[in-house]
Amino acid sequence: MRIEGTNPIKLTNPISDKTADGQGFADYLTGALGKLDELQRQADISSIGLATGDIQNLHQVMIDTQKAEIALQFTLQIRNKIIDAYQEIMRMQI
Repeated sequence: MRIEGTNPIKLTNPISDKTADGQGFADYLTGALGKLDELQRQADISSIGLATGDIQNLHQVMIDTQKAEIALQFTLQIRNKIIDAYQEIMRMQI
């Protein structure tokens, strides 16, 4: 008599170099830095537009500038956490 299961158990590696969507950490980091760069460029374009008189909406310029500032601060905090984790690992004794 043969017994077949309905749902086979799939073993996965808990330490994988891929995220849930199949993207690697380096790809994710590159994408995040690209988004940060885009926000900063948009803030620069808005500021130049305000200075030249092409943009009359000061509120939008301030919103773009704050988005870029918050994204930069967040990125710096992530970098600091990664450096702290690396230093902690290096202090571990084997």
